Amino acid sequence: MPPEEIPDKKKKPLLRIRLKKPDSGKLLRTLGLLALIGVVAVLGAGFGAYLAVRQNLPSVSELETFESNIITTVYSDEGQPIKDFAIERRVEVTYDMIPDVLKKAIIATEDARFYNHRGVDLLGILRAIKENIRSGRLLRRPQGGSTITQQLARLLFLYPQQTVGRKLKEMYLSLQIEKLYSKEKILEMYCNQFYLNHGVYGVETASNFYFGKSVTDLTLEEAALIAGIFRGPSFYSPYTNVDVTLRRRNHVINRMVEEGHITKVQGEEAKAKPIEVLPWRRGSSDFAAYFFEEVRKYIERKYGSEVLYRGGLKVYTTLNPMLQEYAEEELLRRLREMDKQKGWRRDKRNLLQEGKEHLEDEWLDSWLTSYVEENEVADAIVLSVSPKEATVKVKRLTGRVMNKDIGWTKTSNLEKLIQVGDVIQVKVKKIDPEAKHLEAILDQHPLIEGAFLAIDPRSGQIKAMVGGYSFRRSEWNRATQAQRQAGSAIKPILYAAALDNRFTPATIIVDEPVEFPDKWLGENWAPRNYDRKYKGAVTVRIGLEESRNVVTAKILDYISPQTGVDYCRRFGLTSTIYPYLSLSLGTFEVSVLEMVSAYTVFPNKGVRIRPYFISRIEDREGTLLEEARVEAEEVISPQTAYLVTSMMEGVILRGTGNAAGDLGIPLGGKTGTTSDYSDAWFIGFSPSLCAGVWIGNDTRITLGARQSGAVAALPAWKGFFKRLIDDETERAKGEGREPFFEDFEVPVNINFVEIDRKTGLLATPICLWPIREAFLAGTEPPRYCSHQDHLLILDYYGTEKATEEHD
Repeated sequence: MPPEEIPDKKKKPLLRIRLKKPDSGKLLRTLGLLALIGVVAVLGAGFGAYLAVRQNLPSVSELETFESNIITTVYSDEGQPIKDFAIERRVEVTYDMIPDVLKKAIIATEDARFYNHRGVDLLGILRAIKENIRSGRLLRRPQGGSTITQQLARLLFLYPQQTVGRKLKEMYLSLQIEKLYSKEKILEMYCNQFYLNHGVYGVETASNFYFGKSVTDLTLEEAALIAGIFRGPSFYSPYTNVDVTLRRRNHVINRMVEEGHITKVQGEEAKAKPIEVLPWRRGSSDFAAYFFEEVRKYIERKYGSEVLYRGGLKVYTTLNPMLQEYAEEELLRRLREMDKQKGWRRDKRNLLQEGKEHLEDEWLDSWLTSYVEENEVADAIVLSVSPKEATVKVKRLTGRVMNKDIGWTKTSNLEKLIQVGDVIQVKVKKIDPEAKHLEAILDQHPLIEGAFLAIDPRSGQIKAMVGGYSFRRSEWNRATQAQRQAGSAIKPILYAAALDNRFTPATIIVDEPVEFPDKWLGENWAPRNYDRKYKGAVTVRIGLEESRNVVTAKILDYISPQTGVDYCRRFGLTSTIYPYLSLSLGTFEVSVLEMVSAYTVFPNKGVRIRPYFISRIEDREGTLLEEARVEAEEVISPQTAYLVTSMMEGVILRGTGNAAGDLGIPLGGKTGTTSDYSDAWFIGFSPSLCAGVWIGNDTRITLGARQSGAVAALPAWKGFFKRLIDDETERAKGEGREPFFEDFEVPVNINFVEIDRKTGLLATPICLWPIREAFLAGTEPPRYCSHQDHLLILDYYGTEKATEEHD
């Protein structure tokens, strides 16, 4: 070995390893450090996951200002809600209004430990994880374990996809919700927000829809049915999936027994009961349907469908429900009366021919409600029939139809009219609710159509609108959209023009056969009177009262057809009108709305206010979005308006509208008929209300011989005003006063003079037809009547009698 490699025993070794006893304190510090690092890592991961879960999540404090899709509510002229528009039909209720039986049913089925957790139920999650592992859905589509709070958080804040990420977000939000709100508030929100099938949201709306009652009145089995729908509203339905829904309801009852909310006996009794719900209502009521459609179109056009159906607008309209009801009932009554004049039609639908054998179980789409009222005209299913009697089903009632009051069918044998399975119409006369039985008489859908419109002349507000027999049958609004010939209803406008052109109510015009050269057609035009008779010299008043066509044609010829057109424009008529003499007979087309609006000029002292049907619109917070702006225009002087009104009072007292003369209050009006009897009009007014009726067919076919405005349209108008008069009479009686009916106000510069109605001259004791006539000051007759003047009048000494030979 080389010398340098020989170890020197005296030198210290370069490295010396010495084993010592372990230092327990240091080891613990090391392990603690590693543990701390692990905890930090876990916390970091957890914090990262927490941040990931919180990412893009809304604050639960938004529930303080959360706004559901709220219905747009339509209000009447007195501020009462009468209609709503909504995709989500929702009426919210407070916690106290929700009955205990429903609360217990929901909790037992959806979240039995609701009052024992803070938003997340760990036991429920463990059960759900076990089930998801068993079914292989843990990472794919995990399900179950959601508390009521989690379901609410998911509904209000999250998308419905089923992922682990969404589940974590749902849990986080649930914990936050539970920190901010009490259990009672959470359950209240849960009950108000959830969809419960068939377009209804929340337990109050569902209770009304399914059972026709408030949620506060639910029975055990009814509450269990609603609670069962929460789990699957698209699947559970007492209409479309009855058996499954029944099992679901009974499952809810079983859970209530298991949780001790009800006894087993109560549960068995409830499960033994069948599902009894209201019939499925498709569509909506026909009440004011044409009016509401005008409202809907306006809102949708101006604000959009999203705002209309989800924005919770408050739409204050001019509609008066009482006037609307009267208008509908009187028009429909008249349409039915006229239809019966043409007899029974064999055009009835038959359910047996459609393969529907169980007639007792059928429910007609026209049955929008389950209740029946006396005097209601409703569709009915014929269950059996004999010559003298038929058994029918009307909604939930069965009834008897006898062969009485059916003379209009031209037979007394019911078997010749109807057969088993027919869908007919009946008018309910008597109801026995306990026996679920009714007595009815045979009726029929009218084919004829009509329209009714009422306007407050002082404000322009549309108070009632009927656009046809049934909105469900035809959405075409004959009050606003249809253009029909005005007929003689145009005459008051032309007479107003005449009074502004040196005529007076006493001016004499000869009613005689006449021909006018028509420079447009190059031939003569010869107007004829409705009754094909001529009366010789008559006053302007008589010309209007009796609607003498020749008199009106002569007046228009004198003032010029162009002046007639100009006055029509001043009165608000916008349709195409040519300056022809035939304008005197109303041969142009116009809408009911424009004609009734034009007539408001007379009771409103010559001023026309543009009609409107919406007073104001507010958003869901009550902020005013728009308000109606009254647009008024003076069309004629107050004096001319009063003179025409006075003559139109005569129409009702003595003329073509004399059938309404017995109403006994100040009223003016005018009939209207077209030459082929295809259009029948009556438009009339009191000082505070103007209403018009049109009756006809959608196609220009005749209503029938002699179906004039006085015959066809006037009865509906008269019935409408008679009900208003009766209402005031009853109110006055109840208040211990005399009924008050306003008279037409007389403007300045109007003088009243007694004249002979037939000669138009100042009356003397020998005159047989004295009348107190109104004149513009300075236009009174210049002399007294004489015996010679009497002899110049045809039939002066004859006997006048009322006749329907008028238009």
